[in-house]
Amino acid sequence: MIFLCIRSVAVCDINDFVLNPREILAKASFSVKRCKLVLIKPNICGLYHPSLKILSAIIQYLEEHVEEIVIGETRSMIHDPETQFRRLGIESLLGKFKTCLSTANLSDDKAVRIKVPKPHVLEEIELPETYTRCDMLINLSKAGTHTTTKITNALKNLFGLLPEKRKYSTYHPLGMDNVIADIAQVVKPDLNIAETSSRIIAGKDALAVDVVACRFLGLDPLKIRHLRLVSEDRGERLETFLRKIRTVDL
Repeated sequence: MIFLCIRSVAVCDINDFVLNPREILAKASFSVKRCKLVLIKPNICGLYHPSLKILSAIIQYLEEHVEEIVIGETRSMIHDPETQFRRLGIESLLGKFKTCLSTANLSDDKAVRIKVPKPHVLEEIELPETYTRCDMLINLSKAGTHTTTKITNALKNLFGLLPEKRKYSTYHPLGMDNVIADIAQVVKPDLNIAETSSRIIAGKDALAVDVVACRFLGLDPLKIRHLRLVSEDRGERLETFLRKIRTVDL
C-alpha cells in the first residue's frame, strides 16, 4: 500500500481571511504555537505587494502567541525597505498590537553563510541573521507572472531574503530557476500566504502554494522549471507531487 504525504492548501476570499484567519489556516493544517520571534517576509521591494489588511490580519492572529514579530525585507534594485514600509502603510501598524512589532531592513543584518545541500549554481547562500534565529518564518507574497521565471510567488519571494542590493546582476546570469531551487533547499517557511486577485492561497508548503497559484494565473505548473527543480530536489517528479496536493476551496 502506498501512502501519500498530503499537502493541504486552503483557498478563500480575501475578506473571509481577514475576518477569520485562524479557521482558514486550520484548513491548511496550520496552527500557531507559542514562540519568541516570528519573521514575516512580505514582498514589498518587488513588483507585487500584498495588501495591508492581509498583513494586519496575520499579525492579529499571531499576537497572542508570540513575543516579537519582525516584518523584514531586503533592498532591491528599485526599492529600499524603509521607503516601502512608509509608502505602503506598514509603519502605521507599529504600536497598534499587543506584541512587540517592528520593521527591519534585513540587508543591514549580519549575514550568515549556509551551505546548499545539492547545489545547482550556489554552493552556499548568505541569509540575514534575523532569519537564522527566528522561531517561525511566514512567507507573504502576491502571485503574478514573471518574464524570467513565469511565476513569482511563494518560492520566488524567498529570493528576497538574500541581502545583496544588486541581486539582478549577481544572480540572474546564473539562471533564476536554479537560484530559486537552491534557496528552497535551505529556506523552508512555516507558513506561506499568497494573494491573487480577490483570493488567498495558504499552505505550509511553498511549492504546493505555487502550484495552486498557477491555476489563478492561467499557467501550467509542469512547464515552470523551478517548480520541477524544487520537487526533484526533494526526490520526486513534479507530476507525482501534484497528486499529493489537497486544495480546500472555502
